[in-house]
Amino acid sequence: MTNAFSLFRSLIIYSICLPLAAIVGYLLATSDGPKDQIMSIAVILSLMSIPMFLRWHYPWMLITWNMAAVVFFLPGKPGVGLVVLMISFGISVLQYVLNRQMKFISVPMVARPLLFILGVVLLTARLTGGIGLNALGGDGGNIGGRRYIALILAIMGYFALAAVKIPKQKQRLYVFLYFAGMLSMVIANLALVIAPGFSFIFLIFPTDQEGIAALSNSTIGQTSSMVRLGGLANASVALISTMLAFYGIRGIIDLRKSWRLPLLLLAMVATLFGGFRSQVILVVLMLAIMFYMEGLTNSRLLPMLLLTLVLGMAVMVPFADKMPLTVQRSLAFLPVKLDPIAVDNAQASTEWRLAMWADVLPQVPQYLILGKGLSINQQELNMEMAHMNKGEGTGASAALAGDYHSGPLSLIIPFGLFGVAGFVWFLVGSLKVLYRNYKFGDPDLLLFNRFFLAQFIVKILIFVFIFGSFYGDLIYFVGIIGMSIALNHGVAQPVTEPVTRPVFNKFKLANANAARG
Repeated sequence: MTNAFSLFRSLIIYSICLPLAAIVGYLLATSDGPKDQIMSIAVILSLMSIPMFLRWHYPWMLITWNMAAVVFFLPGKPGVGLVVLMISFGISVLQYVLNRQMKFISVPMVARPLLFILGVVLLTARLTGGIGLNALGGDGGNIGGRRYIALILAIMGYFALAAVKIPKQKQRLYVFLYFAGMLSMVIANLALVIAPGFSFIFLIFPTDQEGIAALSNSTIGQTSSMVRLGGLANASVALISTMLAFYGIRGIIDLRKSWRLPLLLLAMVATLFGGFRSQVILVVLMLAIMFYMEGLTNSRLLPMLLLTLVLGMAVMVPFADKMPLTVQRSLAFLPVKLDPIAVDNAQASTEWRLAMWADVLPQVPQYLILGKGLSINQQELNMEMAHMNKGEGTGASAALAGDYHSGPLSLIIPFGLFGVAGFVWFLVGSLKVLYRNYKFGDPDLLLFNRFFLAQFIVKILIFVFIFGSFYGDLIYFVGIIGMSIALNHGVAQPVTEPVTRPVFNKFKLANANAARG
């Protein structure tokens, strides 16, 4: 650690610790209730954690990247991951200012399109009425600034990830931390299980409102109740992703590690309880692409896998309509007999999306040059809420909020063709980097590089063809490419082997000819 950075850290610590005692006494003395006291303690703990951030900001950013937690005492209750990301980026910039040797990893084919997207986002916001940060005390007729901030911080997140070359001895730990945060999503489904004395947990980990409503309204013994455990499904997808990244399919089916395959199957079953068809398709696509990339299509495992699938379907089909309704809803895209309640529920969701897309598609031409932006007009929102209260709500409310349930629409309507061009540029550049790291990277990183390439491809397919949200999904795309660059210290290049070429000495040839003469 450099002397300059040590001096900077010492100054920061002393500037905080000296007035901290006075601040503690003042906040506790002037607080009006338990809520204010909790907020005061949270602020104090945040200040005290600054020295730890200076040392461990990068691993903390990784573990909170996918964490389903919020900073409840800040305006707008931003996600913990976004706050830690911003702090980590700031510390990395300060380190670079103090020591120019601590450079960010330079990968222009990813950085340039992200900066272009940032320019499009800021210009669109400027020309469409501003960002609309009413949560921070802003005024004006527009709201919806949270989504602009999410996009800006996602782009910032790439540079925060690319600020550190992950050392070889910490690669496995950091990849685990990156996936571990998503496991916290299961906490959202524990609202009616945890004792009331621990309900304060949900200040940090917001509850799954849909799941709570379903649980509260359902009656034991009624087959019509549908409990969708979205948090459990997300955590299960995270577990599947972790296993594929660390072991690959070959490692999971290794008979010497008998616990891996049952754990994967258990996680796949748990995914069905979310009731989301897109998650089931995501897992299947990920397994299929990994199966192909590992070269297993030409092995004896392929016929064995096909036979297992046929037998499994033969056992499942007769009992498909007897499974929990949530599971049946997850499987509603399959041509099997299911309970009409689950089928109708899934079909209603599909018809709602199709109707909204039919209303939205005619608007696309008017936003090709200058996008609509992500801000929401407060008056239009109030009018739509009034229609919903009268039972007249349609997909217009979701379209007004920018939740088109379609990746391409969530990009072209808010940001036009310039936003589409920037995102496609980013995807192409990222795929090139991921492929090169997979093809030419360190052999010790082969499993990680293979998985990140497969996951990125699956994310693109889901975003384009099934379900996507540009302002919500960019952080996941950036996380994948950022982790790959940090692990590989940039872009891997093919190893060039020296070629031995014969060198002729014309003088020796001349002497030899003279001797013959």
